[in-house]
Amino acid sequence: MAGDLRRILGNLNIEEEYHLLANAGFTTMAQLTRITEQDMASLNIRLGARRKIQRAIAHSLGWPDAKPLPSEAELNRLRK
Repeated sequence: MAGDLRRILGNLNIEEEYHLLANAGFTTMAQLTRITEQDMASLNIRLGARRKIQRAIAHSLGWPDAKPLPSEAELNRLRK
C-alpha cells in the first residue's frame, strides 16, 4: 500500500524521495524490493537515501542489520 511506503520512507527520514519512486511505479514495499542501484541512480535518488532504501529492503527480506549490505546477487537469492 502506498501509505506504507510513504511511512517507511518517513521513518528513514527520506520521505522526499517518495514522489520520485511513486512516479516510477514503486508505490509499495513489495515493489520497492525489486528496485536496483541503477534504477535509483537513474531516478536521481540521493546516495545516502539509496543506502537507507537498500538497508530497508535487505531488512524486509530477512538480511541481518549487523551485516554489510548484501550484493545484488545476494539480494536476488533473497527475493526468490
